[in-house]
Amino acid sequence: MKKRWSFFREAVKSFRSTGAIASSSPALIKKLVEPLPADRPVTIVELGPGDGCVTRAILNKVHPKSQVTAFEINESFIALLAGIEDPRLRVLPVGAETLTDYFEAGTVDFVVSSLPLSMIPKEVKAEILEQSRIALGPKGEFYQYQYALQDYGLMKDYFHKVSVSFTAANLPPAFIYSCFMG
Repeated sequence: MKKRWSFFREAVKSFRSTGAIASSSPALIKKLVEPLPADRPVTIVELGPGDGCVTRAILNKVHPKSQVTAFEINESFIALLAGIEDPRLRVLPVGAETLTDYFEAGTVDFVVSSLPLSMIPKEVKAEILEQSRIALGPKGEFYQYQYALQDYGLMKDYFHKVSVSFTAANLPPAFIYSCFMG
């Protein structure tokens, strides 16, 4: 309950950067982490982890030798993420548009994003998607949820194949973009 209250307090205080009124639901989290493999080590980047509810699910699912790097700019959320004690997690207090400052081209297997893309200026959003595309390997995958489909065409500009799923079991209901490099 305390985490939900912390998220809501941050959402009210910084709605443009959180882009949500509540943490992701278990149904949405399940859809986001479902494609991540548990049978082999992978490199995962999480963009906008917020209070860490998706982060924890990623860490619970993936291989013990996987690496997860979270990009978060909200100081309150960074403090919450610091409470996740897992040596596979690295939290960077920087924006997602700096991804390739930390990862060379083709070295990331998966990007899982909870960024509020609809609230991000067009130029910054384009830079985040370009940085993600560069960092992902040729078989890389990018997962992003949104509350409307306004960025579907944009996703198709950056990724070879894009599909969309939906979950009504979230507040608000969410669309999940599944984007593939090859």
